[in-house]
Amino acid sequence: MKTFDEFKASREKMDLSTRQMSEHQWRQAYAAYCNARENTRGARSSSSKDGSHRRRSSSQSSGKGMHAPSTLSASAALKVRVRADSAYADLRLMVNLLSWVLIGVIVIVAILQGVLSSMPAVTGVALLSGAIQAVAVILLRLIVHVIIDIPDVALYRACEEQKATSASASD
Repeated sequence: MKTFDEFKASREKMDLSTRQMSEHQWRQAYAAYCNARENTRGARSSSSKDGSHRRRSSSQSSGKGMHAPSTLSASAALKVRVRADSAYADLRLMVNLLSWVLIGVIVIVAILQGVLSSMPAVTGVALLSGAIQAVAVILLRLIVHVIIDIPDVALYRACEEQKATSASASD
């Protein structure tokens, strides 16, 4: 990882407009750089701008667009923990993006069919079929997420069993 001075020098070479930044802005940019580097490595602790380490809370999730609910059931806690360390976060993001694009297309087509038809019954059928298709896409998205989670859950359980076995063997 670059030091603050190396970071500053490399940014100034890449973008001449950064020479107008204040010291506070440089510190913020360096802190963001450090956090981004550590998030891409999947590290649990991150360096702040002064070099000290701080610890992330265990309920904080690292997935994009995810937040940590205040109360979790056992299965939800397992899902959050598995997804925080998932090797398939990019695939999950791609599935989400494609599903929302597909839902948008379905809604637009259903609205256009409803507007362009002259009979109210045809409009109702077009809107109802669009709603059913959107619900089907949402259900398919959820099923795909479960399929994506299967290897991660299996790996998590194997690691937990290994920890339990090594703990009992050391006793």
